[in-house]
Amino acid sequence: MNIWENVRIAMESLWGNRLRSFLALLGIVIGVFAITTMVSLGKMLTAGINNSLESVASRSVIVQPDYNTGLNLRRVKPADLDALARLPVTMNPQLQLTVQYERLDGKRHTLSTIGSNGDLPKIDPGVKLAKGRFFTTEEAKAGLPVAVINPSSVRELLGGTNDPLGKVIRIYFPDGSRSEVTVIGVIEPLPVLFGGDTPMAYMPTPFLWRMHPDTRRDEYDYVIMRVREGFDEKEVERQAKSIMVNRYGTGIFMVQSIASLQTVLGTITGTLQIGLGFIAGLSLLVGGIGIMNIMLVSVTERTREIGLRKALGATSSQIRTQFLIESSLLTMVGGAIGIALSAITLALIAKFVPFLSVFILSGSTVALALFVSVGIGLIFGVWPASRAAKLDPIESLRYE
Repeated sequence: MNIWENVRIAMESLWGNRLRSFLALLGIVIGVFAITTMVSLGKMLTAGINNSLESVASRSVIVQPDYNTGLNLRRVKPADLDALARLPVTMNPQLQLTVQYERLDGKRHTLSTIGSNGDLPKIDPGVKLAKGRFFTTEEAKAGLPVAVINPSSVRELLGGTNDPLGKVIRIYFPDGSRSEVTVIGVIEPLPVLFGGDTPMAYMPTPFLWRMHPDTRRDEYDYVIMRVREGFDEKEVERQAKSIMVNRYGTGIFMVQSIASLQTVLGTITGTLQIGLGFIAGLSLLVGGIGIMNIMLVSVTERTREIGLRKALGATSSQIRTQFLIESSLLTMVGGAIGIALSAITLALIAKFVPFLSVFILSGSTVALALFVSVGIGLIFGVWPASRAAKLDPIESLRYE
C-alpha cells in the first residue's frame, strides 16, 4: 500500500467521524493560533517601538538626570550644553512639566508641557506642523505666552474647533497662579509611545521659567542631541558619557542613545515573546493529549478492521504508518486553521491599533507552527499507532 492510499484511507476515517475529529483538532487550532499570534505580536510590538523612536528621535542621544539617585536631581545647565556642543550634534534642551487647563465644562485637567527655545521644527525633524507656525527663537527669548499644541489638545482644550489658531487657553500652575496663552500652531500627531493621544503643548522655555514654580532659570530637564550625518551614534553616546562623568562623576546623569534604547527594548520584547510563546505552547500540549485520546478510541473502534487488514496481509509497520498519518493529518489541518485565524487576527490588530500598524507574519513563524503541529501529531500518535500495530489479527476479528 503506497503513501497516497494511506492518506486517502486516513481522510475517509477522519471524515467519517467529523465531530470527533473537529473536537480533537480544536486544541491544536487554539495552540497554533496562540503561539503564532503571540510571536507575531511580539515582532509587531518591536517594529512599532522602533518606528516610533525612529520617527521622533532618530539618531539621537539623550542626556538627563539619573532618576535612580532620588529627588535631589542635577539639572542640565548652560555650561553642560557648552561642553556637549563640542560633539557633532544639534542641541535641543527642553523642560518637561505639567500644568492644568480648564475645559469647557469648567473642570481642570492635566496638560503635559514641553519647554522649547524656539524654531523646533528646524532642529527636530520629528516635529512637523499641521497648522500655523512654531514660535521663533526671538519669541522664546522674550518669554511670550504662546503655545503650539497637538491634535488631542485641539479636541480637549478647544472643543475640536476647525480653526484653533489665535484661540486663548487658560492654564494654571501648581502654586495657584494662572496665565493665558495664545495658540499659534498645531503639530502633527506624535506616536502613541510618546503620548500622541494625550493633550500636550510646546511653550517657550523662558515663559515657563518665569511662571512655573518647579523650574529654575537656565536649568533644563534634559537635552536631546541629534547626531549629524556621517558620525557614529554610539560613539557620540560614549563621548557624551565621558563629558558628563568628568564634570559630575558617575551616577549623576544618564546618557543613552536611541540605538542603545532600541537594543534594550528589543531584548525585553524578545524575552516577552519567549515567555508568551511558552505559555501558549502549553495549549498545544493539551491538544496533543486530546489527539492521543481520540486515536486510542479510534484504535478500539477499528479493532475488527485492523484484524481484517492484517489477515489480508497488512504488516504491523503498515498499520502503524496508517495511524501516524491520521494523527499527523489531523494536526496539520488544525495547524493550518490556527495559522489562518492568526493571520486574520493580526490583520485586524494592524488595522485598528495604531501602535501595532505593521502587519508581521513571517514565513519562518508559519513554517515553525506547521512543523510543531505535525510533530505533535507524530509524538502523540506513536502510542495509539503502536497499540494498533501490536493487535493480534485473530483476536481482533473476534472483537465485538
